[in-house]
Amino acid sequence: MKVFNRTKSPKSTSSAQGPTKDAAPKNAKGVKSWKKVVDADEEEQSHHLSDLSNSTDAEDIDNIESLDDNSEDCERFERQLRYKHSKACKAMSNGSYKAALSQFESILSDILGRYGERHDRVGAALHNVAIANLRAGSLDDAMDAIEEAIKIRSRSLGRSHPKVADSLVELGIILLSMEEHDDSLKVFQRALKLRREEREDTYGDDDREECNLKIAKVLNNIGCVNFERGSFPEAKEAFEEAIVLQTAVFKNFVTFVCGVDSSSPGILTMASTMCNKGYVEIELDHFDQAIKILSDSLKIQRSILGPGNKLVQSSLDNLGYAYAMLNKYDKALAAFDEIWAPMSTADMPTEEKIDILRKKIICHVRLEQFSPALELLHTFEDMQDELGESTAEMEATHRLMGEVNYEILRLPSLSDATNRALGCTLCMGPAEEGVNLDDWVILKPENTSKMSGHRVTHA
Repeated sequence: MKVFNRTKSPKSTSSAQGPTKDAAPKNAKGVKSWKKVVDADEEEQSHHLSDLSNSTDAEDIDNIESLDDNSEDCERFERQLRYKHSKACKAMSNGSYKAALSQFESILSDILGRYGERHDRVGAALHNVAIANLRAGSLDDAMDAIEEAIKIRSRSLGRSHPKVADSLVELGIILLSMEEHDDSLKVFQRALKLRREEREDTYGDDDREECNLKIAKVLNNIGCVNFERGSFPEAKEAFEEAIVLQTAVFKNFVTFVCGVDSSSPGILTMASTMCNKGYVEIELDHFDQAIKILSDSLKIQRSILGPGNKLVQSSLDNLGYAYAMLNKYDKALAAFDEIWAPMSTADMPTEEKIDILRKKIICHVRLEQFSPALELLHTFEDMQDELGESTAEMEATHRLMGEVNYEILRLPSLSDATNRALGCTLCMGPAEEGVNLDDWVILKPENTSKMSGHRVTHA
């Protein structure tokens, strides 16, 4: 359903797998109409409509009665909207983004029919439509909706209203998904300015902490933009500033490890920001710093998400890589083992399993633990055969199996390291070059920084 139309670039496409460079050409007509909102110095409108989305049911009814004399009809209308919103949220949670989008578009149509195009609730409904399209990978449609949401919210609530900042954040995420890095950064900086202005207008400690978490989200996103375009020092600075604000709110680590606040999305957002900083440290070859921040993040992630979660496994993969780069293969192996424990029996793609298995094999060989290495190599060979890997790859596996098997046969009772420690050089036979691992390298994980958006809210 199209409620608002915007001139779009020809053949502009996107998919649920992620954006392509064809998704939004940089000079496409209409794509940058948001700049009028970001750049304009015109005076804010003094007309503010009442905020219905965060009010209680009684307040909703009172506000609605002022708009329509038929209060019973209004109550029925609100109940229908809440029902549709609940269905949309459940669909979003289950990853059924098309079903969620259908409900959000239905809500938008209902609100348009009742209030017209200029009402702030239309802006809220469009904001939700944009989020659903973004999650579904429909970036052009997400851009359409969020542009209109910003325009309507700016006109009805004022250009500096926090809800305008909410929509600007989503716009920045959409632009970053389109690889429009410069424009995305500009939007996030505008949102950051509004967030800081919002904090200046707060007085209570709880409100101020909430504002600080919102500011940290925007700083995290600014770090993500810089990370994706390879500006790692700038990314690190933004992530560190965000973490300072987040840790000031979540002062007592025991609070969320023990589960008191484990349902708070702010805690996982903090863990994601810490992971982002860890990715930067790895890119800068600061492996000690990466290990520290990733370990701290994992304490949070493990307590909330559990061992088999993708985010936990990604953090462990990066932690293992950082340890391996410091030749601490025992600790690297411990990280990869923690990934492998739930993965080995899970219904997951063989490609993912074989990657972790390779890393475990390398660690065992580096530690001269040849028997477990050989056992894993047999499993590795079976997976390669299942995937139909190339002859060259299979030959590399067979060479390593032969060399590892030789190490076991020539010294079955003691490892080389133990014999050297005991001085039993005569027992070891002629000097050997050892196992050749030239074709077996632990590769850097392919990291994508984690952005912080907003949850949908009742329109």
